[in-house]
Amino acid sequence: MKFNLDQKLSVLPLNIIEENTFQKCLLPKDIFIKYGIRAGAWMKCCIEVTSSNTGYFLCQVYPRDININCCYLDDVVGTATHLESGCSLYSLETIDCQEDDKQQVTITLEITESFFKSRLRKLSYSMLAIAMKQILTPLNLVVGGVVRTKSAANLGISAIYIDGCIDTNENTIFQLDSGTNLCINNLYISAKLNATEVIPFFKHGYELVWKEIEDILCNSKLRDTQIKSNSIRPHLNALLIGPPGCGKTALLNTFIDEHKCNCFHISTENILHEYPGEAEAQLRKEFENALYLTKDLKSKNPTVIIFENIDLLCPVANNASTTDAGNSNRICVQLVKLLDELHNSNASILCIATSSNPSAINASLRRPGRFQHEITIDWPNEQTRKNLFNAMFEFSQSKPFLKPKQLDAELLDLVGKRTQGFVAGDLALLVQNIEQNQVKQVKEYDIGHFVKSALNNVRPAAVHSADVRVYKFVDGFETIGGMDKLKRTLEVSILAGLRKQEKFKQFGLKLPKGLLLYGPPGCAKTTFAKCLAKEADMTFISISSADVYSPYVGAAEKFIVRIFDTARKNAPCLIFFDEIDTLAGRRPINSNSSSDVQVRILSTLLTEMDGVIDGTDENNQQILVVAASNRPDMIDDALLRPGRLSKHIYVPSPDLPSRISILQLIAKRMPFADDINVTEIAEATALYTGADMCNLCNEAALLAFERLSVETSENDYKISAKEFDLALKNSKSSLSTNQLSLYAKFQKQIEAKS
Repeated sequence: MKFNLDQKLSVLPLNIIEENTFQKCLLPKDIFIKYGIRAGAWMKCCIEVTSSNTGYFLCQVYPRDININCCYLDDVVGTATHLESGCSLYSLETIDCQEDDKQQVTITLEITESFFKSRLRKLSYSMLAIAMKQILTPLNLVVGGVVRTKSAANLGISAIYIDGCIDTNENTIFQLDSGTNLCINNLYISAKLNATEVIPFFKHGYELVWKEIEDILCNSKLRDTQIKSNSIRPHLNALLIGPPGCGKTALLNTFIDEHKCNCFHISTENILHEYPGEAEAQLRKEFENALYLTKDLKSKNPTVIIFENIDLLCPVANNASTTDAGNSNRICVQLVKLLDELHNSNASILCIATSSNPSAINASLRRPGRFQHEITIDWPNEQTRKNLFNAMFEFSQSKPFLKPKQLDAELLDLVGKRTQGFVAGDLALLVQNIEQNQVKQVKEYDIGHFVKSALNNVRPAAVHSADVRVYKFVDGFETIGGMDKLKRTLEVSILAGLRKQEKFKQFGLKLPKGLLLYGPPGCAKTTFAKCLAKEADMTFISISSADVYSPYVGAAEKFIVRIFDTARKNAPCLIFFDEIDTLAGRRPINSNSSSDVQVRILSTLLTEMDGVIDGTDENNQQILVVAASNRPDMIDDALLRPGRLSKHIYVPSPDLPSRISILQLIAKRMPFADDINVTEIAEATALYTGADMCNLCNEAALLAFERLSVETSENDYKISAKEFDLALKNSKSSLSTNQLSLYAKFQKQIEAKS
């Protein structure tokens, strides 16, 4: 019979008021009177931790004069986990008692790592069953119940599962006697890696990685059969590679839970010790424990040994005779020996190592027979980021202290485009910031406000750790006055291919890998590159020769490689090289020296550009290289050939309509008086560049500002035509006809070559 309580009772541990008492529950007297419950009756006390987490504890119930809103309960036997703060008692269920002798009871043991340090460590199966019988004999048990006692925990046994009892159902309690045969059905260890999981693991984008690990697990199950038939022994080792925060630990945690694996965790925290030789001894113990659990105790669950951040445990061999290098070499030699011995044994044990920097791992570990099977977690593409963010956001909105919000398709598209370079950890931080903003809100905003605010504040961890700055701009071509022909050229040659990739492919076209913007100084080449990145929804990396050059040999070439590596992580990305002629100048024809730093930089740049991902990539991972120069004749021809900086676009000085548009844009942020004729000023500024036009307006504004010391009426806070006339007399164009002829000559040379 089941009694549903009218009011839930808060549950407190029984040991607060009674020590050394087992399987007892103290309830208010009114409950016994109301439901007609007999004192001392055995009941299933049903507990609710959350709406989805319920269970029961098996107890004898007794009345007590206590607060009507609480009860005291012992949690030794039951299906629920240990009592937690906030759990409540919501119902009581009667249970039958069976006095017949029990001939056989089967159990399963869940152990912890401390089990291998306890005195039970060397016991056989039969002796271990006798020890468990001593723990279970004083208790009343039920099929399907779980026993958790302090004495078992001290021996490294976290839970004893009652799997079955002959002629006994789940609603009957029984006790063990001297004639009962206790059989251990299985014994396993379940331990997660040392990581605090804020959110659950979502498999979006990890399907292939999950499948590869499952294939290795299947090989471990087939290994015993293959060994008996004298066939080839499959290798059960794998190296899981991925950037920091991509979800390696969360993936393995979830995989271990779903497949009920025995997990032995090895990291620098629990291996490295103060004195030489202790780390090697600890490694041997971990492997001995795994073999003991698999072969001697015959655990039915697959066994996995996890090496977290193995690049820290076994770094690249160092020839320097230091203490640290000697310790690392000894640890690496010991681990190699253990892996080889494990492969030659009959044990089906998986070894999975994780690393964010595989190049830092000792080469002896990556050869065939050890961690030769490498599984890579790639940077998530736009669709994967959208799926991950949506799943994380829906989970966060299920929390009780938040008002649930919904994301529309437009907002998800914005998140997908604005999160280049984000991994799962960065997306989790983004969701957490949205949660915090929702909690702190004073006014009622829609969810789009919180998402856009979080996107502006959260930057990917990969960008923080890199020495290459990655930008995201919000201003497009509308911020550039005039230059309509140049904008149209960029629209057709670059943006149209990015926005309409399918149609571009139908014509057999490919996006250019590189683009050269050349023209006089001050004509907005850099601004055009920034606006192009915004219009194409690309991240932006700006590089100058001062960033690249270094006094150390080889550092400049490594920096070029890091630039392109960072761009791949944040793709789609635009890499902008300002003043490319100073970085990759023309090589002398009669020079035989290959040691010049500029030659090495040019060689590295050419190699990286040949490996740049183009617009045919199905995951939308384009990288576009844009270079700017006011001396295009000084650039090496190898960089200007098709396939590299193949598209050459001339950025001229602004014509009359463009100068009028520039003045109109400036008038939006400067107070122009009504007597100013923008057209007349534009006609008087022939050969002025965009920078010259901005300088002219600044000079006029300074002249107007000087008048404030004499007259301060409201009309004086405007720039008049008089100030512009005076500024025009004192300013001049930075261009000359000789300069323009240089660009015309270069255009003719390009046309002649094509």
